[in-house]
Amino acid sequence: MKIVLGRLLQRASLRQAIGRRAYSIKKSVDIGQPSPASHPQLLKEGEITPGITSEEYTLRRNKLLEVLPEKGLAIFAAAPVKMMTDVVPYTYRQDADYLYITGCQQPGGVAVLGHECGFCMFMPEATSHDVIWQGQIAGVSVALEVFKADRAYPMSKLQQILPDIMKGSSELFHNVQTAVPTYMELDAFQKAASSGKVKDVSVFTHELRLIKSPAELKLMRESASIACQALLQTMFHSKTHPYEGRLSAKVEYECKMKGAQRMAFNPVVGGGPNASVIHYSRNDQKIKNGDLVLMDVGCELHGYVSDITRTWPPYGSFSSTQEELYDLILQTNKDCVELCKPGASIREIHSFSVEMLIKGLNEIGILKDSRSSSYHQLNPTSIGHYLGMDVHDCSIVGYDRPLKPGVVSRDRNKD
Repeated sequence: MKIVLGRLLQRASLRQAIGRRAYSIKKSVDIGQPSPASHPQLLKEGEITPGITSEEYTLRRNKLLEVLPEKGLAIFAAAPVKMMTDVVPYTYRQDADYLYITGCQQPGGVAVLGHECGFCMFMPEATSHDVIWQGQIAGVSVALEVFKADRAYPMSKLQQILPDIMKGSSELFHNVQTAVPTYMELDAFQKAASSGKVKDVSVFTHELRLIKSPAELKLMRESASIACQALLQTMFHSKTHPYEGRLSAKVEYECKMKGAQRMAFNPVVGGGPNASVIHYSRNDQKIKNGDLVLMDVGCELHGYVSDITRTWPPYGSFSSTQEELYDLILQTNKDCVELCKPGASIREIHSFSVEMLIKGLNEIGILKDSRSSSYHQLNPTSIGHYLGMDVHDCSIVGYDRPLKPGVVSRDRNKD
């Protein structure tokens, strides 16, 4: 009852205020996501998403067209809304490829890119009921004016228009991760699939996303800075609150207070033996005196993520054995960072780290032999992975690829 009355009060107050000040208010159009007009504190003029301009989105599409076969067609569907219960959705996160190409942060759309059709968007149509319950969404006019589509149609027109575009294409490339029946059930798509002419568009998009632009690198540095500051505050907090759940809550609070929209993944907060579980997520234990705590955390800032791991003694000091092991991992981390230069690969850096750690762990007495199989029982993970719009970014790109300027990877040594 209170929430219903509260909303009625808000709406009545808003209408009354608008009525009183209509003569002096410049109308601000809600397009379903932040824009320079509605969120000047986040976006500058010319930006579609914070830090990324309309020109950069156009450049991305042009680069995709350069590698797309002459009569190839790329199809991108927005990420679906996932439900927690029958009426409660999880917080929405856009698919990285769809966001990278369109700049649209909202669900329900399908984007098409080809040499002949250009950049075409099919947009969801909001009913008055949808607007009341979920707010405004971007429609056809926003697709044309904001996202700079060459053509845009309501989603209800897709079954009439898209088949003709598909028929003129020699190959179809689509985002397998977000594929939807809306276009997959079309006869033209089914025919292309049955003749082996449907492929995963990530063979192109992951290559494009691998090299970050200066604007992307700036966002990633800001995301990493937020996560670093939040983790430092959480370290200070751990001495008086040595509980996994409280440390998880603290780091999330600090990240969001510093501007992050969400965590990049569920924080891993493992005290004592829980730290050895690679993707530990329960975060429900008190950390015992004498144990270390490992935190693997990251945040997302305007579509770009960070990923940081640190281990420390929340009660104030390392034991001599813990300190010896910490120093070995810290030195390995520093030496691996020195290797992160153009021409090196993640695989090579990983191999170097394994050799260094096997030698050091043998000297400490933790390993009894120098076999890599013995080491991999302790640590079955790779030294790192690519980082960007996703935590494991550009997953189709192998770790043997030589690093280039603009490639971002995450060092996974847990110091």
